[in-house]
Amino acid sequence: MTQDKLRKIITASVAAATLLLVFLLCFLVYQWITIAVLNKREKALDEEIARLEQQNTTDQADLEYYQSVFGKEWLAHQNGFVRPEGK
Repeated sequence: MTQDKLRKIITASVAAATLLLVFLLCFLVYQWITIAVLNKREKALDEEIARLEQQNTTDQADLEYYQSVFGKEWLAHQNGFVRPEGK
């Protein structure tokens, strides 16, 4: 092998290795960005789940209140119904 051929082979190898490294680095950066976006979505969904669980608890308490006698009387009074004088 002559010096010229060896130099060309080494140059081609270095260029190929550099190109491979650039592609791998781009792929890695893309994966990091994708992971960050998915983590952000997961955090938003967890916050939404917590909010909905809190709302469900509040709604359950409201349901129990409005199913009670006092709650039903309050709703009736709020909607214009009055209790007869004798009761």
